[in-house]
Amino acid sequence: MTKFVRVLIIINGLMLPVILCFLFYQMIKSFLPKEDRYHEEGLIVGEELEHAKSDTLALQGISYDYPEPIYNSSNYYLPISAMTYKEAKDVRKAISSAGDFSMSVLQIFNVVFLDSNYQVIRNLLDKKAFISDINIPWGGREKVDRSIQNIAYEIAFEDSNNDGKLNNDDNMDLYISDLDGGNLLQVTKNIDVKSYEFINDHKDLIIRYKERNDEREEHKKVKFAFYNIATSSFKPLLELNNHLEELEKQLIN
Repeated sequence: MTKFVRVLIIINGLMLPVILCFLFYQMIKSFLPKEDRYHEEGLIVGEELEHAKSDTLALQGISYDYPEPIYNSSNYYLPISAMTYKEAKDVRKAISSAGDFSMSVLQIFNVVFLDSNYQVIRNLLDKKAFISDINIPWGGREKVDRSIQNIAYEIAFEDSNNDGKLNNDDNMDLYISDLDGGNLLQVTKNIDVKSYEFINDHKDLIIRYKERNDEREEHKKVKFAFYNIATSSFKPLLELNNHLEELEKQLIN
């Protein structure tokens, strides 16, 4: 047997298991769970929206679930999501096996507020935006916490990174409204909110944030601020922030 023939036999011996595995995969792949290929793109804006219009593409539609009750109120709120029709189709496929899951939590661009008879009170916003978070405090069931009077939101109004989309990659600011969506007020500006909580019987907010600047993200310090709802006053907690900065210096001394 020549060396060439022996090589061919070895190659065929190696290829046969590969071929059999491939054929076996083709037989069973229809029974395997499908990969979730959905990726949240965001709301199309600016030049990308104009290009899509000029190409006569089917653009964006709205999605929503059921109105949800608002704590300490007889009102309801209905988050309204927006996505391209192709995205909506992909989302429905991706979450079809997820059970009790609402599409209204994806790419929210506005909120409709309703009274106890499901009559429209107002929209939260009068222009396109991206709402990444809606926070209605919860006071429990046994006794209603009447101190809860506000809803908080994180909202982006501008395509700050100029990618043609309004989404989580854009600059978000913190806002609050009354329980019926009225009196929307901007809480933060030119900072990146990391987290926040209602405190002092929901009269104030304590906010963890980083400065919004060109410094590398890992070099930015997490700071604290205090927001009083009654006076609409934002106040950095300078003593605490300075103390934490001094504490960090111990690591290099």
